[in-house]
Formats: sequence, structure tokens, C-alpha cells
Amino acid sequence: MRKTILKALTLLASFVGASSGAVALAQSGATASDPVVVTARPLPDRRQTLRWFGSISGYPSGDEPLARMTEPLCIAISGMSAKVAVPIANRILEHAERLGIRLGGDKCSPNVLVLFVENGARQVAWLADHRPSVFGTLSAHEVGTLVRDKGPVHAWSLTAITSRDGDPLVQIGGGLPTLRIPTASRISLSTKAHIAAALVLIDNGAADGKTVNQIADYTTMRLLAQVRPRKGEGVSTILSLFDGDGAAPEAMTPFDWGYLRGLYSGPGDRRPMFQYAAMARFVEEETAKEEAKP
Repeated sequence: MRKTILKALTLLASFVGASSGAVALAQSGATASDPVVVTARPLPDRRQTLRWFGSISGYPSGDEPLARMTEPLCIAISGMSAKVAVPIANRILEHAERLGIRLGGDKCSPNVLVLFVENGARQVAWLADHRPSVFGTLSAHEVGTLVRDKGPVHAWSLTAITSRDGDPLVQIGGGLPTLRIPTASRISLSTKAHIAAALVLIDNGAADGKTVNQIADYTTMRLLAQVRPRKGEGVSTILSLFDGDGAAPEAMTPFDWGYLRGLYSGPGDRRPMFQYAAMARFVEEETAKEEAKP
């Protein structure tokens, strides 16, 4: 499985014509004379938080664990100068390390790609026609959704399923792949889902005017979790960065960081309803810490 994924990543890096460009580093900040107003807000309603999770992560069935990165993280960025790409990669790696994700080191083989391109929609359509293997095990419907998306960002993950104990699919002889499943449990699932590789394509024109922190935090969410941005959900999230209304936050918000902390907490074989409940608690914790800041 890993060899197949690395081959797919190599194909994508070879055939996607990533154009060089640069993110404009917008500067902002308050001056000493600016007034500071502190307004207390109530913690988000738990039911509303769970609805937000569903809107960006979908509603998986009860026997499908949420996927997360378990392999050592190794990033490759193309289409940007090193002056911009290195700070983006470093910030993503810092976030991953805080979440307990292992890092690949200096000579690792990339398992995530961030590509800045001229027209991501056109690139994805070409890949679907000529290099479908880069989409891994995505269904025809999922690939079709990516192709029909004319927005400035295209992202997808290649996932692998193992048993709760980490045993991979095994194919013996010419038979079908089989998975050794441990004893069933009402509390935990028999399988885990792993993000083995992830890819994000960002149109150069959409990246103009965005800060390094914004780009890095947005791609962190898209690389380390299987999320899909949604407009008008009533929650402050870095996933709104490319909505086009200019109201995106400057970095990951308490919702974003709580989402990731909760996703990477506890065992990876929890049922989605229990995982979402843990994630909601982390969102509440992060919101409370943000409110306590002077």
C-alpha cells in the first residue's frame, strides 16, 4: 500500500505543472494607541458544535473510524519560492508535532504535497483522465466531485485501513485481500483509518494576499484531517480562507485547533460519535482559553 501511495505522489509531482509564484505577506496589527475591547462570549452550544463537525467532516457510519495521520509526516511544497515554502512547511510541521504526529526527518520521502498551480480545476480534470492512480481508492463519485469543483483549492487524502492492532490488509496467493480482525467490541471498532498521504492544490491567484500563517494553517487542516470547507456555517474557522469575502481569520481558531486536538486524542478505533464528543470538549477548552486571554 505504501509503495502504491508513494508512486501516486511521484506521478502527481511529475505531471502537475506547478507554476512558481509568491504569497504576498500581508502585515496587520494594532498600534499602541488602538483601543482594546474585551467582550465575553458563551461557550459554543455542544449540539451546534457537533453539527459544525458534520458539515465539514460528513456523517460517517458508526463503523467507520475517522482517519488521521499516523505515518511520520514529510512535506513537499512546489510552485513557491523557498523563501515562502520553507516557513509554510515549518509551521505545518510545528502544528503536527504539537498533535503528537511523528516527523519524517531531513531525508524522508514526502507523503503530503502542497502544490501552487495556475488552474487546479484544470489540473484535476487532466489527472482524472490521464493519471487516475493519483486518487488512490477514492470512489468514482468522489473523483467526480473533485473534477466538478471549480474553486481555487482541491484537496484529497489517500487512506489505508488496518485492524485495531495495526495489522494491514494481506493478500495471499491470488486470493482477495483479507484483514485479521480482533474480537468485536461495543465500545471500540475493529479497524483504524490512516491518512497515508494527502494532497492540496492551491491556485496561485487565490494565494495572493494571504499570509504565510494563513496558508500554513489552512493546509494543516486539509492535510491532517479529512475536512471540506463549508460557507455560512456560523463558525470562525481558517477553512473560510478562500471563501472570497475577505473575512477569514489570521490563523487557526479555537474551533480549528480544538477539532484537531480532539481528532488526534485517544485511540484511533473510537466510533465517530465518541470521537466527535471528545473533539467538542477540546473545542470548548480552546474557546475558554481564548476567552481568558487579556
